[in-house]
Amino acid sequence: MKVAMLTHSTRARGGVVHGLKLAERLMALGADVTIYALARSDDMVSSSGFFRPTDVPFEVFTFEWHPDLMVRLERMIDAYASNLPTGADVYHAQDCVGGTALARMKSGGVISSPVFRTVHHVDDFAEPRLYEFEKRAVAAAEHRFVVSEYWRKALAEDYGLESTVTYNGVDVADMSPLAKRSSGPPTVLFVGGLEARKGLEFLVLALADIGREVAGARLVVVAKAGFKGTDDRRWFEVLANRAGVSDEIEFHESVPQEQLRHMYSDSDVVALPSRMEGWGLSLMEAMACSKPVVATGVGGVPELISDGVEGFLVPPGDPKALAGAIVRLLKDPSLRDRMGLAGSLRVLRYSWDETARTVMDAYEEALSPLARTPP
Repeated sequence: MKVAMLTHSTRARGGVVHGLKLAERLMALGADVTIYALARSDDMVSSSGFFRPTDVPFEVFTFEWHPDLMVRLERMIDAYASNLPTGADVYHAQDCVGGTALARMKSGGVISSPVFRTVHHVDDFAEPRLYEFEKRAVAAAEHRFVVSEYWRKALAEDYGLESTVTYNGVDVADMSPLAKRSSGPPTVLFVGGLEARKGLEFLVLALADIGREVAGARLVVVAKAGFKGTDDRRWFEVLANRAGVSDEIEFHESVPQEQLRHMYSDSDVVALPSRMEGWGLSLMEAMACSKPVVATGVGGVPELISDGVEGFLVPPGDPKALAGAIVRLLKDPSLRDRMGLAGSLRVLRYSWDETARTVMDAYEEALSPLARTPP
């Protein structure tokens, strides 16, 4: 079975991480998988390959960046449509760009194979044109996977669309703690994006209250601009300056996987104050590193985190509640240890192998009417 897996980037974004792990596991099950990704023509790092090594064959198509969102989307879609091979048995997109390209290719008779789409979230906090574009892409998919039960229900109730849940997995060996926490300052870690959906501004605003309760507390941010390409770290730096916490925040756009693992290991609490979240891959990584988490009880997050067990769930958009939960953990090492242990046990339930088997079964079911033989 030849599988074409599409991701919109080679950077360490949630959908890219999911697509890469899934492709590796599908290959282990016997599928002939190739990953196709996009990169800006002026981004030599992204054009050269993924954020980490992989044994799965891949090809990166480049496009010329444009400041207008819709022009940029069309260029990305055209990069796929002009370069994707037409002989795959299955096509699987991890985002609205790849999904739209495949839908157009299918409707135009360029490809005839089944088209799948993994829906990580339908982001109504994004730029309105992107939201409408995303909704059309979800509706155009022939077969849909979602990363949480929340989104399965949302697609059914809000859009009348069927889907299958394929949770994100985690390889515990990849993210287990590297060493005992160093004796540095109390550290809160955020791993996500700068887009509005992730709610980083609430964590920046919470930091002033955290610092008043816990001397020397700092925030480490690993975040890249969102898909729109208009999110700017300088906005958060201005906000931090106005809140009087600039000296307590350390920003990183992206870091190698091994360095990220060190950052998880050297943090005390991992926070994800999202307005909406499909699942929360960084939460899983934190839990694999035995770190307690503070997150908002939105989207698929409550399926992963039980309030008061692996961490705390707070309302979205509430810096005071966010600060209170983080302070409670920073002041109580035994509570951190207890929740960190609970999290490390919880994530063992989620396996990329199980996700890959579910996906492979769906592929084979879609191919069976075409009388194709699975591997």
